[in-house]
Amino acid sequence: MSGPEKNADSTQEIPEEGNKIKSPKVSYFEPIVSMIFAIVCVVIFLAFPQIIAIGILGDPPRLIPTFDASVVRSLWFPVVLWGLFHIGTDIAYLVERRYTKRLAMITVAGHVLSLICACIILIPTRIINGEYLIWVDILSNSVARWFANILTRPNLIILFIMIIVSIIIVMGVIIRSNKAQKKADEENKEEA
Repeated sequence: MSGPEKNADSTQEIPEEGNKIKSPKVSYFEPIVSMIFAIVCVVIFLAFPQIIAIGILGDPPRLIPTFDASVVRSLWFPVVLWGLFHIGTDIAYLVERRYTKRLAMITVAGHVLSLICACIILIPTRIINGEYLIWVDILSNSVARWFANILTRPNLIILFIMIIVSIIIVMGVIIRSNKAQKKADEENKEEA
């Protein structure tokens, strides 16, 4: 059975192995690592928010948690939603397996929804530990004022990094999806 076969009920041709339209595949590695990362971030942020801390050298040395654990735990629902949106987007990568417009739309929607959750979590200033703010105020006497102002809002620094990473990921998927669509359109024109 070489060459195109025709079904009695259908006029569509079944392409041979070498004639299939190829678009770049999504590797299994990236979405699986991203899912693991999202799960680890949610668990650490909810169960152990005190891990994110500033080390103070002195006698004795100590750690000052950056985030207020009780406030972080009260925000458990948006934190879990953030993780679920990331995991849902990664599952779409595994199901779709190719860069398509649908995958690009799912990626955009997933990242927008996860960034909305991140804004709900990270924008309120009450999430910052009071002891950390006292330490930054003491530090502001010995460093530049602009640097101390940056240190008072580590939540916004994290949010800014999340926004930049999301933009890079979304743009990469959109570009790859558009290239795959153009390639498929060109191959369809050549066949016609």
